[in-house]
Amino acid sequence: MLKKIDFHALRQAISAIPADVSNDAVGENVPKLEDMFAPETHAAALDPATPIVVGARGTGKSFWSGVLGQDATRKAAAKAYPNLGLDRTRVGFGFTGGVGGPLGVTTEMLNSAVSQDASAEVARAFWWSTILRAAARGINDAPLSFKEAIRVAGDWELRGELLDKYEDKFQRSRITLLVVYDALDTVASTWPRRRLLTEALLEVVWAMRAYRHIKVKLFLRPDQIDDDALRFIELPKLRTGAIRLNWSKSDLYGLLYARLILSNVSTGRLAFTKLLKELGIAPAQQNAILARQWSLAHKEAAQSQVMEVLAGAFMGEGVNGHKKGKTYDWPVKHLADAFAEVTPRSFLGLVIAAAKYGGVPDDRAITSEGIRHGLRAASKTRVDQLHQEFLWIKGVLAPLAGLLLPQNELEVFKAWKKTRTLAQLSADAKNNKYLPPFEIENKSSEKDIFLALERIGVMFSRKDGRLDMPDLFRVAAKLLKKGGTAPV
Repeated sequence: MLKKIDFHALRQAISAIPADVSNDAVGENVPKLEDMFAPETHAAALDPATPIVVGARGTGKSFWSGVLGQDATRKAAAKAYPNLGLDRTRVGFGFTGGVGGPLGVTTEMLNSAVSQDASAEVARAFWWSTILRAAARGINDAPLSFKEAIRVAGDWELRGELLDKYEDKFQRSRITLLVVYDALDTVASTWPRRRLLTEALLEVVWAMRAYRHIKVKLFLRPDQIDDDALRFIELPKLRTGAIRLNWSKSDLYGLLYARLILSNVSTGRLAFTKLLKELGIAPAQQNAILARQWSLAHKEAAQSQVMEVLAGAFMGEGVNGHKKGKTYDWPVKHLADAFAEVTPRSFLGLVIAAAKYGGVPDDRAITSEGIRHGLRAASKTRVDQLHQEFLWIKGVLAPLAGLLLPQNELEVFKAWKKTRTLAQLSADAKNNKYLPPFEIENKSSEKDIFLALERIGVMFSRKDGRLDMPDLFRVAAKLLKKGGTAPV
């Protein structure tokens, strides 16, 4: 039987989980072995044969890029997904955004090679050059400078001869080279340039189908590949074949419980092992967790049992407590964006904040009120994270504070019109040189702001036409909802 000291230890172990570990594909903040958790549905995303992986911020794009880019973590991924051939794969990087170093390909390099008024041909040559450089490094050939690689890449005959040579060497070695592109949202700060570079890259990706042992993988934001203004003729086929990084409820709880059973807080780890023993659930080591041979990594029934011990069964007390929802279901339901997707950052953030909230109970690790507080903390963190990606987001959410949702669209648009949000957005994007949510023209209106929010899952339209916002964003944006968790 768990005692007061055990619940206190569990609470401490949950509180000690890193709340927001952001990873890069290369450099100091690459993923570590002990951070790895491998949902079954992510196998397709790591498959070298999958050229495009789509995911919002916090879903794991840079995490998996970094896993693929390191020998140790890639070997672990090969054990987690044994059918992908990752043990016979070498990885190079074609783009890494703001992080350079020996392996990185940065926005600065891109801008120096492709001028602001460059043609599509020049843009394609740059992307081809990244493949040539990665391939040369992959076979330990003489390294190609960017200047030389771009010169060769611009000559289709020379480029073809060199790629055929690399393909033959990889085939003889029974090795596949995977060229990974991460942080592609940082390629440009204007819509025309982003479209030019994105279209050029997608054309190169499509052409690379000719090679069996040199593969490319793009980790993209949804709004980048779903841009309706992209004109590449084969784009529909690439979109159809793209894999979306999703986290199911069982994936999220599997991640949480893996963090607890492998916790560095020894008292918490022992208390969690004791909890599992009482429920008849075996503990596990990291290898078994990675291979999804642990029931708590994927079985909802077992996960729900554990959550009931940690937080109680329901979000309310007394005989009618069940009407408030199960503690197992509530976090995922309220952390979902408009696409019904939940990121691990938001989920772990909620649970960690819940464990730090209020007085320490004697019969559970976290309380229902703590979980509600966790939603407020996760909401604030999520909006802050979005602001790092979309510098315009807080400026368009601020005028909506105090609105009661769901709301007639005219009332929402009126709030933006009253505060001249559209004009301020246009000026701020120009002054601070960031990509606005859409190309702002004379015909642009407040509806375009809503459509931009809708595209990234921050707002949605109900069947009756009223506009609404998921709790994940609503709480931090200080909008109201009858019966919903109140903002801070």
